[in-house]
Amino acid sequence: MKRILIGAGIASSLLLGACSASDLSTPTTLALSAGDTLAAVSVSSADASAEDVDIMMAAEASMDGTTLGGTSSYDILSAGAPSFSSSAAGSDSARFAFWGFSGNCTFSAATGRFTCPDVVKNGLTLSRSAAFTDANGGVMSRYNDTTTASANFQLGVSGVRTTTNGADTLSRQRTMTVTGLLGHETTRTWNGSGTRTDAGYSSDSARVRAYHAQDATTIVNVVVKLPRSANPWPQSGTITRQVAGSGSVIANGTTRTFTVSRIVTITFNGTRYVPMMIGNTAFTLDLFTGKAAKA
Repeated sequence: MKRILIGAGIASSLLLGACSASDLSTPTTLALSAGDTLAAVSVSSADASAEDVDIMMAAEASMDGTTLGGTSSYDILSAGAPSFSSSAAGSDSARFAFWGFSGNCTFSAATGRFTCPDVVKNGLTLSRSAAFTDANGGVMSRYNDTTTASANFQLGVSGVRTTTNGADTLSRQRTMTVTGLLGHETTRTWNGSGTRTDAGYSSDSARVRAYHAQDATTIVNVVVKLPRSANPWPQSGTITRQVAGSGSVIANGTTRTFTVSRIVTITFNGTRYVPMMIGNTAFTLDLFTGKAAKA
């Protein structure tokens, strides 16, 4: 089955679990094992966490005046995806830095926030706004690379992603704040939270599969090192996901259902390969490709 390239994958990952070896048995023995659901959560959490890091990078690039020619006015920036060398295969290179934020954001004195044009890509829409504060917590109407102390980003990803044999309807929200911006800093720290609600279906000549999934995410003290072009991977901190979902597989009139409920913790270490724990089971997550393997 085709994995959703961007973000989150609980959608396609739950269906991936439903397409495992146990799904290839006769309809009367159609079933899902504990290993199947563990694999589904692994794919989901790996892809979504890589997207979290991707969005952090895109958000930082959009306010990096030094990288973008010394401009200090956030509302006129046009930020592209960050670039850096990697030994990953070319077929995986589109997974990281999938989102690039466009410019032309406008500031509202009433809300104290910049609102930005939506970015549309592959059937999905990214919406976002940003707010900047100085060392005293005062609202800033322009980003400044020495006096801005923190930035808050509110981001949403929604839309319908058409797959080979079905479609996924996605709705994801994130609120993230980066601190430590004051002065000519060498590190920054991210904290935040997010939710996901995904649903969809897939069918072929033998089976119809459907799913519904939810995800609550907490981002705690994720430290990144500057310059980001040379240090793309967070140095420390965690992302914790509470994943819950259900689904069904129908074949020849026989229906089997499954549920998943897991807590997943990703711990950053400064490299693209980071530990990911699903309960007591250890995985290694590749932040560049958004894929995980059992450790």
